[in-house]
Amino acid sequence: MGLFSKKKNEEVAIDELTPQIKTKLDELAQKGNQFEEEEQYEEAIQAWKEALSLIPEPQQFYSETIWFLAAIGDIYFQKKQYEKAHECFDKARGNLSGEGYGNPFVMLRLGECCLEIGDEKNATEYLLRAYMFEGREIFEPDEDGNDDGKKYFDYLRTHVENIE
Repeated sequence: MGLFSKKKNEEVAIDELTPQIKTKLDELAQKGNQFEEEEQYEEAIQAWKEALSLIPEPQQFYSETIWFLAAIGDIYFQKKQYEKAHECFDKARGNLSGEGYGNPFVMLRLGECCLEIGDEKNATEYLLRAYMFEGREIFEPDEDGNDDGKKYFDYLRTHVENIE
């Protein structure tokens, strides 16, 4: 049995991830999470990039790609490397599985990155999408007490009418 089994996805034939690959992706996701918890951010990024390398091309057809791109992008965002973070979240948004564009966290971080790099038009669009998915709650402080969401919510309120 090969690493991949064939699956038809409408017009494009893609390889379905095998249980072996899914297991390895789960292991690398957990490994990256552990590194992140230990504040070993470069090691976390490397684990998640290794996982991405196991996903066959074209990677944009697999929803698993979104998770790893978002995890990597989130570390770049936390480190204020907004261009790198933007690249990750933009790739996640464009994922052809359809799950990236409908992911509130991806929309939030993409909007935040756009604002930080000076792209206010797209910042407004993506922050509004995050708001439409989750409401004001998506901008609330996280479990670590990080209240950066207030900055982005205040920006959104000044650029879009009827945001409460």
